[in-house]
Amino acid sequence: MATLHSDSRMLIAVRVVVVTTLLLAALLIQSTVDILLPIDYLYVTAGLTYAMTLLYIGLGKWVRSREINLVIQLAGDLIIETMLVYFTGGIDSPFSFLYLATIITGSMLLYRRGGLITASGAAILYGGLVDLMYYGVIPLPSVTFFSSGPWTPIRLYLTMATNFGGFYATALLTSYISEKLRVTFEELDANRQNLAALQALNQSIIRSIPSGLITVTHEGTMTFINPAGCEILGRSVQETIGRSIDSINLLSPDQWRHERLLLETTGIVRGELDYQRDIEARALGYAMTRLNTRRTDLSGVTVIFQDLTEMKQLEDQLRLKDRMAAVGELSAGIAHEIRNPLAAIAGSIQMLSKSERLTPQEQRLMSIAMKESDRLNKSIADFLRFVRPQEKRATDFDVAASLGETLLLLSNSQELGPSHTLVSSIEPPSFNIFGDPDQIRQVFWNLARNAIQAMPIEGRLEISTELDDQTYRIIFADSGRGMSASDQRRLFQPFRTSFPSGTGLGMAICYRIVQEHGGTISVESTEGRGTRITVALPLAVVHARGIVVAVGA
Repeated sequence: MATLHSDSRMLIAVRVVVVTTLLLAALLIQSTVDILLPIDYLYVTAGLTYAMTLLYIGLGKWVRSREINLVIQLAGDLIIETMLVYFTGGIDSPFSFLYLATIITGSMLLYRRGGLITASGAAILYGGLVDLMYYGVIPLPSVTFFSSGPWTPIRLYLTMATNFGGFYATALLTSYISEKLRVTFEELDANRQNLAALQALNQSIIRSIPSGLITVTHEGTMTFINPAGCEILGRSVQETIGRSIDSINLLSPDQWRHERLLLETTGIVRGELDYQRDIEARALGYAMTRLNTRRTDLSGVTVIFQDLTEMKQLEDQLRLKDRMAAVGELSAGIAHEIRNPLAAIAGSIQMLSKSERLTPQEQRLMSIAMKESDRLNKSIADFLRFVRPQEKRATDFDVAASLGETLLLLSNSQELGPSHTLVSSIEPPSFNIFGDPDQIRQVFWNLARNAIQAMPIEGRLEISTELDDQTYRIIFADSGRGMSASDQRRLFQPFRTSFPSGTGLGMAICYRIVQEHGGTISVESTEGRGTRITVALPLAVVHARGIVVAVGA
């Protein structure tokens, strides 16, 4: 069942309010004047108006057309107004102006056509009424307040012409204004919809970009942050909006003032910074630009930033690979040339040490020379193994068992002191992958020995494994002295060691072996709180012939 349209309901409400106001005024006048006034027609008119209002409401529930509802109501208003004009003297009635209100309503709601139809209806009803009253077809009301003398033809037709002109002039003028307003409203509505669409698109773009975006006032108060910014900074919207930019540790107050001054002269400021998110250090790159209003006034600053941590790690890995390749190519020949004369020197010293004419002091010097020759030969052997690694003999082997054997060997070696604690959690206890078991075991041994050496007096070493659909991970976590950020970046570079007896090649060899097996090796460390090194080995290996081998338990 259809309901009344909003403008139909409004018209009914206005009509009821007006008629009720007139009725109350009539009752007030009747109650305060001592003589009985002839205003009974007002009660009749008001009652008829209420009855027709109920009729309009009933028709509105059955008639769906807005135009038909409005035409019926406007026609009823014209009839009520004609009755009021009749009761108040016809041509002498001052209530003929009420026709204008109905004409204006018709012009506003139904535009030009409705206004002209309403004006024509008012002219027909008014003209027919006064004509019938003039010629005596309809008798004059018995009592009326408004009477200005006898009716003459000139007065009759002049009044009718004046009213008709007013009717149509009002219809044309009001309909012109209403049509202009309609066009204006339609344009405003279209602009509003376009603006809403642009705002939705703008919000969608801002929410979709992977970079963080913050808008900041002159005073450094943050007014907006997008979801990517919240994710990068590890903060919620409530923790940022309305707060100072230095409260999120992105820029210090001194840095903010410096960047603001620089922004006024350059128009854009770029830079990088280290951001501490909880216990994790992240590398961020940022760009600051001026935020201007439509009048090109500076209203604030936009800060766009990205998380460069993974990119920095990739750059470090590429830089490390390049450095290792350069060192290998340059040093392989040098190491080979050193090894040949070193062997001759060691052999000569060994022959000389057998002489019986050497004094004890000379024997001791010969012994030292032999030990140093052996140590140098071992370093060269390790280096040659790094720059020219052995050919990988890949096979399907139990990596969990290999790790367990390495830890068993470590627990019974002199590397592990009485104050050291070794804890292992290998799950599942047996799992096969495809690779070189000797090289993987060498990685395990080097990482475990390095962890023990990072705890020279006492400490705890935990070795655990993790397994998912694509990767088998081995984690070495010690409670040793840890490393700084710069030490972590140089950890896998050759000849970089923090241990007195180290050659600086163990971690570089581990890195190369893991890389050749298609895996990754990563480090997380905090000075004074220990180090965590994770070796991730893939479960699927691509052979040289392009065959993918899926391995597992």
